Amino acid sequence: MHLISYDIQNDSLRTKIAKTLIRYGMYRVQYSVFMGELSPRPLHAIEKALNAYALHPQWTTEDAMMLLPLHQYSEDHIVFLGKEPDYWDEISGKMHTLFL
Repeated sequence: MHLISYDIQNDSLRTKIAKTLIRYGMYRVQYSVFMGELSPRPLHAIEKALNAYALHPQWTTEDAMMLLPLHQYSEDHIVFLGKEPDYWDEISGKMHTLFL
């Protein structure tokens, strides 16, 4: 599992980054925080896309992104105060089947 967060000043660049993360299967758990399971190929693609955004003319010296791998030990000890993120069962891998 990976946690990706960002602090981007430009609205349009921030929106592009969010849409990219969603397109690669990441789940929004807070406004600028995403989590999800990433195998090596999608992870590499996300890293490449995020590096390209960091070279975008709208990127400022105040902008930042963080990609953090969460190992099983870390995942097992996540504590939520307040509302648990939507789709937590999918994010954490507890639900593997979609029922319609």
